[in-house]
This record gives sequence, structure tokens and C-alpha cells, in this order.
Amino acid sequence: LDRHWLRDACTCELCVDPDSGQKNYGTCDVPLELPIQNCRKTAEGELEVVWQNDFLSRQGENHVSKYSADWIQSFFFPAPYGSFKLPNRIFWDKAIFEKDRITLDYNHWMASGRDFVQGMLQLRTHGLLFLKNVPESEESVIHVANQIGNLQETLYGRTWNVRSKPQAENVAYTNSFLGLHQDLLYTVDPPRIQILHCLENTCEGGESLFSDGLRAAHLMKLGPAHFFKPLIHKVLRYEYKKHNHHYQQVRAVVHQNLEKVYWSPPFQASDQNLLKTGQGSKHYRAWVEAATKFRKLLEDDPWMYEYKMKPGECVLFDNLRILHGRKQFDTSSGRRWLKGAYVAHDVYSSK
Repeated sequence: LDRHWLRDACTCELCVDPDSGQKNYGTCDVPLELPIQNCRKTAEGELEVVWQNDFLSRQGENHVSKYSADWIQSFFFPAPYGSFKLPNRIFWDKAIFEKDRITLDYNHWMASGRDFVQGMLQLRTHGLLFLKNVPESEESVIHVANQIGNLQETLYGRTWNVRSKPQAENVAYTNSFLGLHQDLLYTVDPPRIQILHCLENTCEGGESLFSDGLRAAHLMKLGPAHFFKPLIHKVLRYEYKKHNHHYQQVRAVVHQNLEKVYWSPPFQASDQNLLKTGQGSKHYRAWVEAATKFRKLLEDDPWMYEYKMKPGECVLFDNLRILHGRKQFDTSSGRRWLKGAYVAHDVYSSK
């Protein structure tokens, strides 16, 4: 074990503030050749190191650091990232999700007990979770989200309404068909969890659509390489330019490690960069062929889960895995109103 690394890793109260959990010095403050006066194994099985003339102690006093055997062993026999192994994701089609779907009661979700843990696990394994008996209030979506953590505010605000309105700045705010997509791919940090609370849904149509993008990506990987490679190597530009807001980002359809997908045709920029190469047309057509196959694995009936949400129901889903959309609805036959909110990746992961 490198002595500099070992000294930097001390977690005693002098080195790490017990209240904030933050270090009281920087790595560069530790001398490279800090002398060791003594080193021994304690009766408790810890490694005890006495640092001579320590840089952090007053007037060059010695400093005692202790390291548990388990902690040291973890560096020679490292476990998978993180001390808690997350359950494996379950790739689903319509039949699998209909079998596995759980719908939690709002009060059980808010109680932060066993049912809340079960719901968070389904968000991890399936990326899609439903709640019922959610109070008819515009604040309810905030309460649901806050069980995970703070809301992610975006250009649409802290929360937002999904309902038809004239001259809408987003296709989601119309009554038109909205194909499968993900939200805010034109931003640097797209939301991780999206939450939609149904307040009204009495009109004809308006069924919600969901599809597992990671399942489609893994199926593409198992197929011919010339169909999969364009999805991970060629990037698309996503853009939003309305009402003095201009956002744009470039992303491949499938993330290199197959942990995320990015698919949002309504928000693709009209002019893409795929042609800006020496063999632009060839690369462009290869991407279109691959993307067409990917879309088929998302949209064909066996793969897509369809559900008409009822007032008092709420859906939570992983925005970087699950694609969502909705069928066209008739505003003359009733009203459709969903209240939405987002939770960022770091906030969700910390839970």
C-alpha cells in the first residue's frame, strides 16, 4: 500500500469532519515522503499506522490512523461498484409487463416503507411503475416526486401541464398523436425519472404508450453488426428553439455501455450532421436502415404497452430507458389533463 495513498485515506475526526463528512485537507497537502514511526496490527484486527511529524497535527506531532481489515481487503479483492448490488434489469415486451406490472397505493408510496422499496425496485428492473388513489390536486405530483428527492426544474418549470392548447410550444400540448420519444434530449442533463399524474381523462382516445428502449437496443446488438454500429457511432442533433429558448445536443441512439438509449424523433433537428463526411450519403442511409429496424422493435404491437390512465393514477418511468407517447384524442368528447414533474439522475441514483 502506498504510504501517501494510505495517509490520504485516513477517516479520523481530525481528517474528516464528523458533522459534514468532508475532508479537512486536500490530497496535495499530504507530503509524498511522510515518515512512518510505527505500524502494527491491533487486537481488533485493524492496521494501525503512526505517522511521524504529521503535516496535519499541531507542532509536528505524530498522527495515528486506523484501517479495518475489511476495508484493506476491498482494494485487493474489489467488489462490483457500490456496496449494494442493484437487481438486474428485466427487458420486457407487452406480455411480460402485463404479467409483472405492479400498481402501488399512493399512501403506501408516501409511507416510505416496504411498498416504496418495492416500487423503487420496479423502477430499476422494469423502468415503469404505476400508482393509484393519488389525491386530485395539482400538488400531488410534487409529493410523489419528493419521495425520491428534489424536483428537476426545466424550461417548462418545476411542474407542467399536459393538455391541449392552441399554438402549443410543444407537440405534447396538442391533441395529436405523439409517437414514442424521450423528453429533453436537447439538454445537457435530460431528466432521469418522469412522473405524470392523471387529473382528467374523459375524452375518447389519449391512451398512453410505453416501450422498453433497452430491450430494443439489446436485440439490435444481437443482430447483424452493420445494423447495430450506426446506432452507437453516429450522432443525431436534437434541438428546441422557441420563445427565446435555444437548446441543442448531439447523441447517438444507443449509449456505448447499453445503459441508456436516446430516441426522440419529434425533437430531431431538421438538418443532421450525418452527411458531413466523405461518404456522407452511404453513412446516412446505413443509419436510416438501422434506425428503421430499431423503431420497429419499439413500435410493433408485441413490444409496446398501451394503457389509458384514469384520474387518480400516476405513472413513473425511466426517461433514459422507457419511451413514451400517446394516441390522438378528441377534445370535443371530454377533457384530458396530466400534471408532470421530473427527477434528475443524481437525485434518483442517491435513493
